Amino acid sequence: MANADSSLPLIQTITPERWAGLSMDFIAAGYVGLLVKNGQLVRRLTPGRHFSFAIPWIEQAQIILVDTKLRNLEVISRGDFLSLDQYLVNVSLSVLYQVIDPKRVALEISDPIAALTSAVKDTLGVIVNQMRLSDLVRQGRVDIRQHLISHLDFYSIGFNLEDVRVGDISFPQARGVVRQIEGLTARAEAEHEIALRSKIAESDQTIRLQLNHAELNQRAESVVHPTIAASENRAALPPHNRVPLPPTTLADPSQSAATARLVHQRTGAIVPLSVNPFTIGRELDNSLVSEDSLCSRRHARIERVLNAENHVQYQLIDVGSSNGTYVSNQRLVAQQPIVLSPGSLIRIGNDEWLFEAEV
Repeated sequence: MANADSSLPLIQTITPERWAGLSMDFIAAGYVGLLVKNGQLVRRLTPGRHFSFAIPWIEQAQIILVDTKLRNLEVISRGDFLSLDQYLVNVSLSVLYQVIDPKRVALEISDPIAALTSAVKDTLGVIVNQMRLSDLVRQGRVDIRQHLISHLDFYSIGFNLEDVRVGDISFPQARGVVRQIEGLTARAEAEHEIALRSKIAESDQTIRLQLNHAELNQRAESVVHPTIAASENRAALPPHNRVPLPPTTLADPSQSAATARLVHQRTGAIVPLSVNPFTIGRELDNSLVSEDSLCSRRHARIERVLNAENHVQYQLIDVGSSNGTYVSNQRLVAQQPIVLSPGSLIRIGNDEWLFEAEV
């Protein structure tokens, strides 16, 4: 049977011309006609010539033509699926299908093509979610095709699956989506992308991923001290996703006199104030990167200065954050430095840090 032109509608409704209530209708090859009177199915019309009668002004008669030839459905995803090791996956398919229950398709389903597409994507999501990135790269097309052919059930919605062709498998770089799905911190996200790049390289296949290598390296190295969530999420990542951390760098000896640190009140994590100025915010180039949504992109900074007696002291400055910086429950005035004392409690968003320093 020839493949139908998918530009033609799957279902057409025609109103026959009648003379004294009688009409003669011709159903072309590859189509099935459904004779409907006053909203009820009266007869199924096979290809050929058919006569029908309707009482004028009393019976409203229509013929619904359903294309039963092989047709093609293009299914293209946009980051709809996740692999087993939590990478976003795009898959494009060509599905060859045929209507086997015209009544079901034309009269019982409001949008049969949408139902067909949904069935394909649901089954596709199941198989992609069971495969790792390396498997998708090496043999994804074959495995996906075999799974769809053996598991897709179109009969319940009136279709039959004839064949599936997998056109392309790609891996989009949508950082925000990846972070939202996995709950990754900035540091873990950078490591995640580096792992993706290395796995693709090991697959011996050419896959074009729009990765900015310079930006990727900068992202991985710029976070000097990840937040508590970073350590928790990094530990939760599967072992095969972990990559070596950037090498530890020593502080400048001229700056090493600093013995101040921040201690997270809830977890006890310690963050030394090893750089000057020490910046806090959600941007990746901050000294302390926060994942708290109440923290601004550039929220505050801590500066190490010398006072009039030539003693080292630390001052905290809110750089114009939206939700404010608090010291001992007092909100700071933007751009107005306040000297920190040992024991000062700093609150930024939902995080509270205890300032400690040797005097």
